[in-house]
Amino acid sequence: MRAKKGRDYYLTGSMELEKFKELHTRFFGKELPQEVLESEEYEAYLDAIHENEACYNWATAEKLKSKGFDYKSYCCIMMADKVFESLDEEGEIKYDDPEVIINKWDEGFYGIPVHNGSATMVVINYCPWCGSKLSE
Repeated sequence: MRAKKGRDYYLTGSMELEKFKELHTRFFGKELPQEVLESEEYEAYLDAIHENEACYNWATAEKLKSKGFDYKSYCCIMMADKVFESLDEEGEIKYDDPEVIINKWDEGFYGIPVHNGSATMVVINYCPWCGSKLSE
């Protein structure tokens, strides 16, 4: 646990969600000066996104809502985010992007793309993150 000098709270791997929301408003989507990027407060904010499930879920839901993406129709926020990241600006699947790790087709099938220059995929029946059954 690290005490933040001059503050009455502690920065830990388990940041309170309300504190995270405050920091998110200050930091997210903004060009920040180097001294902010190197601050303990910013470091704690980044740690919370990666280590605190409530903070990650809230930040991801906010991102998806701001983009008009229906994340609530997915089994979990991680699946929704990965499907969102697999789509281009027109909502079409980005077949040639090696960073895409999951696709969802209009027919309701989910798959893990095989990045071999074609549209090859491995169909999956269960969510890799939460284990929910995906397609009937």
